[in-house]
Amino acid sequence: MNRGFTLIELLVVIAIIGVLSSVVLASLNTARMKARDTSRISQLAQIRTALELYYLDNGSYPPSECGHDCNGYRYSYNATSWNTLAGQLAPYMGQLPVDPINTGCAPWGANCFSYAYGNVGNSSVTPQYDLTAQLEDPGSAYRCGVRNYRFYFNASQAWCTAFGGSYSNQIYEASPL
Repeated sequence: MNRGFTLIELLVVIAIIGVLSSVVLASLNTARMKARDTSRISQLAQIRTALELYYLDNGSYPPSECGHDCNGYRYSYNATSWNTLAGQLAPYMGQLPVDPINTGCAPWGANCFSYAYGNVGNSSVTPQYDLTAQLEDPGSAYRCGVRNYRFYFNASQAWCTAFGGSYSNQIYEASPL
């Protein structure tokens, strides 16, 4: 009598292993996505602390790419611009972090993962800044599609598409609102 597995039995076992591995990989990818979002929120909190310390010492926030009181931004994907901000914040933090994915586009667009810093008010309006990232988890409670962020210059105008704005619902804003 031959002892062994038939071809059908082997195919069934291989199919079961394939289904189980795809479930595990899907769970692993979700965990990685949430871990990157947690890292983004933590890193932006560190940058925010450094910006506030800079403000206490200098009476203003670091200038944007275009200076103060403008809508120019420094992006983590642009090494020259980001390194300038890193130099300004060096007394307050060792190394200026970059987004874990750090794609080559600004975080306001869909699937654009980078950090953005902009000094949007110094002398013409109340001193303030934007510190922004894009989150991956569509269920995050910290994203614009839930928080309904508003423009500093027009509190009635929403940022995100969920509330009639034009920017991604996945935006995370770390600056004081």
